[in-house]
Amino acid sequence: MTNALISTVLERRQLPDPIREQLHGPPREQWREHPHYLISDARALQRNHNSLKRQARQYHGALAHLRELDDAQRQTPANRQLLETLGNHGRSLLKNLHSHHGFEDSSVFPVLRLHHPRLTAGFELLENDHLALDALLHEVKGSLEQFSTLSHDPWGLETAHRQAAQLDTLLHRHMEDEEDIIVPIYLLSM
Repeated sequence: MTNALISTVLERRQLPDPIREQLHGPPREQWREHPHYLISDARALQRNHNSLKRQARQYHGALAHLRELDDAQRQTPANRQLLETLGNHGRSLLKNLHSHHGFEDSSVFPVLRLHHPRLTAGFELLENDHLALDALLHEVKGSLEQFSTLSHDPWGLETAHRQAAQLDTLLHRHMEDEEDIIVPIYLLSM
């Protein structure tokens, strides 16, 4: 079930048509030029999303780098330090993601759903994405708990890299869809 939740988001290429048909407001390419962009929550949401996606990309990229090294190279003091730093980065990323989507689940989605009932299917999709994200974050947390062994555990490193790749992809898909639903609301609600 967990893998099915994650796969559903990873395989989605865009918002489903029935949800897209319910959206209103300016298209994405006009958001930054909208007179309310700088004073609405739209800019803050996009900046937060960009920061989280950047952290996930960095985490994935560093794991890809370590994965390409041979066993002896991974054992150097510099790369062992990189692994320790990367573990701290991963734990920080998990904390930031839980905080971000926890706030959305408890505050943002319920309020917007109440005021925009036509977008109920969109908010259900976003909430299901959060369930998939929680499942994937649980897997990532498990790998982070084993991080000290990754310098001499190629299978564990491969698993952590695969999870990081999935996290990177899932965040991009989910956050783009979330912005498509929420940013126009923010722009038109001022």
